[in-house]
Amino acid sequence: MVTQAILFDMDGTLYKSQAIRTKFAEAAYYTLAKEKSISLDSARQSIEQKRDSMKVHYGQSVPYTLTLQSLGIPIAVWHEYNIDYFDPGEYLKSDPLLEKSLKILKAHFTLAVITNNNHIQTQRTLKAIGVNGFFDSVFTYNSYHILKPDPAFFMRAAEDLKVAINACCCVGDRYDIDLKPAKAIGMSVLEVQGPEDIYDLPHRFLQGDQTV
Repeated sequence: MVTQAILFDMDGTLYKSQAIRTKFAEAAYYTLAKEKSISLDSARQSIEQKRDSMKVHYGQSVPYTLTLQSLGIPIAVWHEYNIDYFDPGEYLKSDPLLEKSLKILKAHFTLAVITNNNHIQTQRTLKAIGVNGFFDSVFTYNSYHILKPDPAFFMRAAEDLKVAINACCCVGDRYDIDLKPAKAIGMSVLEVQGPEDIYDLPHRFLQGDQTV
């Protein structure tokens, strides 16, 4: 079926930032330390050891949200901490080439964001990179209290977009987290390494040259 909707992962896909990766890590260590009443160093060691073991299962690094959840930290608690800990907008700037690409795509497709991040951090990020006005819908953890790689997240998003699952294409930078579950339910998928790969998407989609 012809693509009607494109669902973009956000972190690592619409932007890349080592500074933000560092802040997310720091916020995760801080959260575990506070909630478990342990030192920051102990929290760091626990989180990174857990991430290493989870990487074996998923085949790539997993988000801190999944890591903290596996260590017994409720997702809502983690989001409260990271919202207070830092604002992504302080580390990002607008991306004119990304804006241009999304503007072209928006004229032909329904566009959405699907992210494990929370609504506040997601809106801060999209505003900072200058693309918050290009998406018809933004699906965050707050939307359904579901996390990728749960296929239900993708199914619910397609239902709310009112687009058939096989008419959706999911774009992301992590195959096992962003793309494998989407592909499993019948979406087409496109793996990217960051925003630079999105600059050429209008040509690829409008010419029908999509990697599935």
